[in-house]
Amino acid sequence: MEYNCYLQNILLGLMVFSVTLLTGCTKPISEFYPPGPGRTDNKTVYVVNHGLHTGIVLPKKDAASYMHAFNDFKSARYLEIGWGDEIYYQTDPNTLWMGIRALFWPTDSVLHVAALQTDPIAYFNNNKVLRLKLSKTGFIRLVEYIDSSFTLNKNRQVIRLGNGLYGTSRFYRAEGKFHLFNNCNTWSARAISHSGFPINTCCIFTADDLITQLERRKK
Repeated sequence: MEYNCYLQNILLGLMVFSVTLLTGCTKPISEFYPPGPGRTDNKTVYVVNHGLHTGIVLPKKDAASYMHAFNDFKSARYLEIGWGDEIYYQTDPNTLWMGIRALFWPTDSVLHVAALQTDPIAYFNNNKVLRLKLSKTGFIRLVEYIDSSFTLNKNRQVIRLGNGLYGTSRFYRAEGKFHLFNNCNTWSARAISHSGFPINTCCIFTADDLITQLERRKK
């Protein structure tokens, strides 16, 4: 999804102010990263920059064992997962008011899951896609964090919402409230930090913030 220029201007305008409020960034977990060179059980994930929004792509065959009964995309090779504001994320085109509401009022959240049959770099050929190699333990921790972001019903099943934005995709009810300091990119950063990747999650606001840190720190 290509986020509109209104929300982009709001985010960029607030970045300097916001960073001054955030001090004492926590030290990232690093015991699982970098993965051992030459290990056959290392895993590869991808981070997609959609403009203002980021998504994390997992190889489904490796992730399926660590996700709650997630069988909607049985034939998928990869799953791209992103988190965001319930209204803004599911609406196209967006409006300025939707963007302001999402940033300044804690709002309900959703997860977007898209099934991919081809390599993410080829599928998202007009977007910046970054490849990250993780240890098996780090990969499992990342998947478990993503899995914990799905709201489950009383039968421990994911709660399906509407159709997704592109290809074979769907929205799901998610845990957590969306706002300026807890947005789609901070969610992606926290998920990645659970893998052991050395990233300062408190310093992430935009998609470019996340990609810049990943490029600078990856080995």
